[in-house]
Amino acid sequence: MARHSTHKRRRGAMRADRERGAPGGPGRLRSASFSWGPHTRSELQTAVLSHPFNHTLNLVVPATADVRPLQAALENTIHAAGPGPCLAHVPATLFLEPSFVAQYILTGSLYALSMTRLDSDDTLCVDGQGMLILSVCKDTYQQLGLVGRPCRFAHGASGRMGDRRSGPVSRYMIQLPLSDPSFVPGKRGYERARQCLAAWDKARGRASWPCLFAWTPPAPFDAPSARAWAPITFSEALVDPTNVRFVQPDTVVRMHEDVWAPRRPSAPSRSDVGLWLEWAGLMALPSPRLRAFDRCEPYVCLYDPPPASTPSACLHLRVMGWLPPALVAQCLQIAWDWVEAHRSIAALSVGGFADTPIAWQSKYPGHALPLGSGTLTGAGPPDDGRTAATRARKVRRKGHIRAGETEHGILRSGENGYTILLFPERSADDDAQVFLLESVELDTH
Repeated sequence: MARHSTHKRRRGAMRADRERGAPGGPGRLRSASFSWGPHTRSELQTAVLSHPFNHTLNLVVPATADVRPLQAALENTIHAAGPGPCLAHVPATLFLEPSFVAQYILTGSLYALSMTRLDSDDTLCVDGQGMLILSVCKDTYQQLGLVGRPCRFAHGASGRMGDRRSGPVSRYMIQLPLSDPSFVPGKRGYERARQCLAAWDKARGRASWPCLFAWTPPAPFDAPSARAWAPITFSEALVDPTNVRFVQPDTVVRMHEDVWAPRRPSAPSRSDVGLWLEWAGLMALPSPRLRAFDRCEPYVCLYDPPPASTPSACLHLRVMGWLPPALVAQCLQIAWDWVEAHRSIAALSVGGFADTPIAWQSKYPGHALPLGSGTLTGAGPPDDGRTAATRARKVRRKGHIRAGETEHGILRSGENGYTILLFPERSADDDAQVFLLESVELDTH
């Protein structure tokens, strides 16, 4: 066994080591509360857009009124969009084709994700804002020829006893701004990237990337003509049409009878939000512990529903598949209108993929720092006495996350998503009626 290191480490590094070794993996739950109003709806739409890669949506609504119109509206939103999301085998140079960039990346929002493993394979994605992100292993990075930066979560053993996460870097992140005005054919950076990706495709084989695609046309979410997605047409010179397959999401609607459901429409206090989050998670499973007449042994499970809960019925809508943020935003808008009109409660839970180069998008520099000084999604810019331009020029330090650098590490728990709780009445101690709880990565390097 190696001897204990005599190097005197900084106190912040010791705290970071304890965070990395905490049960549940390097993640945390970030919460924000809002009052009811148009500004809150705008903040929630921004939060939905900050999670670009989703695979599961669960909406739970207690049946205090006839929920058939709500069910019909949700199903119509999902099925009326028609074909759109697809699985295709494409080369990496497809994302640099001028016609493809002009048609899908500069117009609307394109989401793409390779079906590869983040812990062992090279991965790529397009985040809906025109950024092509490559997460590659060390050997690929040394041969590719593009400039990147070390991944924050991919560190090996350092040689110190018990330390396995602060050694040499094993993965690198490369970002190519496809929508940047200077990243066009003829420019040196574009030509260099195209040459490197073409050589990479030649070494891997033609059309070697199995990717999920979803394209959202440019229209506001609340517009009558807004669509969650639209079909994508690939050039036959680059993509074989026989290797393109549409993947429609699966929708399951259930009505759970005789389950514990909250009957009080007022929002809980901030200290009781965890009870409602637990209830929403059990309903999304669904768990038999929520049955009103469940008789489970105490040594197996103990569960108490939120206060003022009574045996009732709940509508549970589950959508599984490749879900772009526009679809989630439209479902959120329908749930918002239902809560506002029928004075009911709604819980919307969204789960994200675990093998994506990025898990979420930061709103401000320094967002979600591990040891404090992070900002909430519903809060304003940090009160640090700087302007936005000055804050953008701030020197980058370890743990300082800028926009677009929110990487998705290899989580032990695999958790990546958020939950939105909507209440028609404010709580007794404050004016909060909407709660946003995000499970995000904790950067401790």
